[in-house]
Amino acid sequence: MKKKLLLFVLLLCTFYTLKAQTRFVTGKVIDAGSKESLVGVTISIPEKKTGTTTDANGQFSLNIPNGTNKLLVTYIGYQEQTVSITGNNLNISLIADTKNLNDVVVVGYGTQKKKDLTGAIATVSGQDITNRQTLQVSEALQGAVPGVSVTRSNSAPGAGATVQIRGVTTLNTNGPLVVVDGIPVSSMDLVNPNDIESLSVLKDAASAAIYGSRGAAGVILITTKRGASGVSSIDYNFEYALQKPTALPEYVNSPKYMRYFNEQAVNDGAATGPYAQDAIDNFEKNRAVTPDKFPFADTDWQDLIMTNKYAPRKQHDLVFTSGTEKLRTKVSLGYQDVGAFYDHYNYERYQFRINNDIKISNKFSATADLAFRRLNNLSPVANPFSGQTPIYEARVLPPVYAAYYSNGAFALAKDGRNPLAQLNEGGTTASKSNQLQARLVLNFKPIDNLTLSGVVAPTFDFNKSKAFSKKIAFTNPDGSPSAASNTSLTTLNESRDEIYQITGQFLANYTKTFTNKHNFSALAGYESIYSNAESLGASRDGFPLLDFPYLTVGSTALRDNSGGATEESLHSVFGRVAYDYMGKYLFQANLRLDQSSRFAQGFRSATYPSFSAGWVLSEENFMKKTKWINFLKLRASYGEVGNQRISNGPGGGQVYYPYQANIDLRNVLFYQNGVLVPLSSGSQTAYAVNDIRWETTRSTDIGLDATFLNNRLNITADYFKKSTKDILLLLDIPLNMGYDKPQQNAGILDVSGWELGLNWKDKINDFNYSASFNISDAKSKIKNMSGTRQESGSTLVNKEGSQFNEWYGYVSTGIYQTAPIAGTAKTSAAITAGDVGYKDIDGNGIINADDRVLLGGSLPRYQYGGNINLGYKGFDFGITFQGVGKKLSRLNNDIVRPFQEQFGNFPTYLEGNFWSKTNTTEQNLNATLPRLTNSNAANNYASSDFWLFDGSYFRLKNITLGYTFDKCNVFQKLGLKSIRLYISANDFLTSSKYPKYADPESGNASYPIVTTFLSGISVKF
Repeated sequence: MKKKLLLFVLLLCTFYTLKAQTRFVTGKVIDAGSKESLVGVTISIPEKKTGTTTDANGQFSLNIPNGTNKLLVTYIGYQEQTVSITGNNLNISLIADTKNLNDVVVVGYGTQKKKDLTGAIATVSGQDITNRQTLQVSEALQGAVPGVSVTRSNSAPGAGATVQIRGVTTLNTNGPLVVVDGIPVSSMDLVNPNDIESLSVLKDAASAAIYGSRGAAGVILITTKRGASGVSSIDYNFEYALQKPTALPEYVNSPKYMRYFNEQAVNDGAATGPYAQDAIDNFEKNRAVTPDKFPFADTDWQDLIMTNKYAPRKQHDLVFTSGTEKLRTKVSLGYQDVGAFYDHYNYERYQFRINNDIKISNKFSATADLAFRRLNNLSPVANPFSGQTPIYEARVLPPVYAAYYSNGAFALAKDGRNPLAQLNEGGTTASKSNQLQARLVLNFKPIDNLTLSGVVAPTFDFNKSKAFSKKIAFTNPDGSPSAASNTSLTTLNESRDEIYQITGQFLANYTKTFTNKHNFSALAGYESIYSNAESLGASRDGFPLLDFPYLTVGSTALRDNSGGATEESLHSVFGRVAYDYMGKYLFQANLRLDQSSRFAQGFRSATYPSFSAGWVLSEENFMKKTKWINFLKLRASYGEVGNQRISNGPGGGQVYYPYQANIDLRNVLFYQNGVLVPLSSGSQTAYAVNDIRWETTRSTDIGLDATFLNNRLNITADYFKKSTKDILLLLDIPLNMGYDKPQQNAGILDVSGWELGLNWKDKINDFNYSASFNISDAKSKIKNMSGTRQESGSTLVNKEGSQFNEWYGYVSTGIYQTAPIAGTAKTSAAITAGDVGYKDIDGNGIINADDRVLLGGSLPRYQYGGNINLGYKGFDFGITFQGVGKKLSRLNNDIVRPFQEQFGNFPTYLEGNFWSKTNTTEQNLNATLPRLTNSNAANNYASSDFWLFDGSYFRLKNITLGYTFDKCNVFQKLGLKSIRLYISANDFLTSSKYPKYADPESGNASYPIVTTFLSGISVKF
């Protein structure tokens, strides 16, 4: 009993001792504006795990150690506060965090606060772009912005992606205008992703009209990082990655190939196939006895060509930052080196940028930027037989042709067409591109609220290439010289290009607030852009030396040269006026007048207006009591933009002077005194239409921007329509005029669509997380082409009533199980069992081009993307995904078509799936592919709905796990602020209805789409 009593006394003393070392603090947390209680606010002791949250009445109580004099108060959607403990009962007012709404967004020739925007503008932070771990900015945008479509066809070293904003706009060039720090550039991929501070996408005409004739396809504004006052640092980042194909087609071995080739020959009327049955049945035996005798090779060309199972990728980035009140500087140096799956293919890029901001006085300031980029590209020369890449050659050549003889020498393969020999000894193309860009800005503030800016930005490009195509001396199996060759002569082609562009701007910006209610801003500007390009080419054949690629060695009798130049200019005046009343009612108007040298004197001017308005409902008194709505804005816009980038047809190059009659100069043979003499002559080739004018796109947009639940949930939604008229097309003229088709204003194209973006962001103590999702759709319809049409590969068409690049072909009735009965409409009399049948649309009893119909759009629909980011103390984890909800696709020929070029490979995808006389009736009823035939291949592989299928897909674009050491004493003693280690993977999981060895984005016989496994380290000094 005494022991129990003593224990009780000790516990009681301990309790009172602990109580004396701590104390209770109570309080209440309210919204500083509405004075409403806040539920779930986190109250904690700084740098301690101890904490609590407010109850339904906004009240809390917390036991804190004596000596604690501050509390940390955090709540999503409100500014974080550190509160001094002035008593035992605290009253805490939190201020709403409007940081996101007050974020400055880069717009045309200026900036605006996000909450004041009335146009459809999306912004991506530089950090989000960097987190995607891509070398090209274009690829980083895939799935990142609603309404922005990014498509790839390959992942070759240095390859970028095709970017379109809100679908297509014209039948000519649909790429957006890209502007870096206010200066137009040819490609966003010229910029190092790690140099980007922010990227803005101007999607509607109201925001893009300030760029006039260049804004029809949308505008992408990139702002690079700059120095900050009082900040000095050195950052270094290194990444090493390995890439592997996401999918590769597979092909049958030699015995199967010969058997299927024989079946095709018999189907086409031959008594037997070209390959003896003994060669098939006893293939391995014959191969062991006569390994160099055709057809006893069993070559996996794809495996031989792609010797690197993993292609390496390296990247270094070094950044210096320093800033004082007078001078802020940021210097970056980047280096990327990307290898390939086969030899003699490499991409190397050096990038240097220095941005300087100089304060001269209270009236004057200046900006001086300099950027340099160098690209080194090495690739095999185009194969002399097909002009295709090693990937194509590896997939078309069948296994029956040997790559090597048993003595180790390169074999003849197919009459000297040996892809492996061509890759290793056929020569390379080496190209070097250099770009130097400067930007000088002088700002002057003569009075308060007015800033005058003068800008001059020259850009110089110096490019050269050297393509050395070597003749390979093949031998026969016995070692004797062979007459077969990959090319008749060794040839060297060299080219030099020099491009000069200078941009000059004068801008006047004025902002003023009257009586704290009326906010007014105005911009007036003038811009002049001049560019000049010159090219020079030279070539020689007949090189006696194969290791000295210089023109002087080639034959003087076999030489050629060429040259050309282009020149253009654009002069513009523009302005913008913006007004808002108390942040509730927003109005903006833009106007631009352009004059382009691409049009004739009387037709080179065009004016582009736009108007937009916004209503911030959340600022109205009747909405302020709705606690769960933090911000709600409706906006609407109308505008006109233009297009001066004219091409000479689908995939064609730029046309600079379409209104002029060009003279084609060439040598023509004349008889003089009975002798043929070459004389220079000139002739007009195209009929010129002098009064052609601009393409104009009219666009309307209705949108909504909102934030809910203490600014944790953000929503953006838009519906848009745009119509382009006066599209320049090549229209037919009477043949007896003797001219090519001229460019004329004729086309009309309409596009409509919608966009939705959702973003959620929250924090629970040390754990923070965010998630975003976006989805969009756009559908086009061609209203007028003046009776003409554009066909691409006999599979896609642009015609009146079609979508842009719509699938075009026959409507299939399936595979004939027996020979069609007499009178059945067919493409030819040879159509029989196993061939594909088609509907006779016009009912004339035959199947011909007139029976082709529109089959559906080829462009992706319901494109979506999103990400999930998690963070806990030093750990960070992120997932990015992207996909297409609807798409009509067709499998590439290298997957589905046998015996290309009448001798080529046989994909394993066909095995067990094609109609055959050797199949049972049930097997043929289940066959999904036609019989093997060359004579009827034009019928069976014609464009039709037979070959179309659901091409939608979902892809995990990136997954990254990192950890940052920023509180390590050892690192701090070494002068390090932090070290981050991370691992990442790109494009590593895809779900689709494609065969397992086909990627939904890969082009026909193109370099594969790749999965990238990456690790990196970032060090901050």
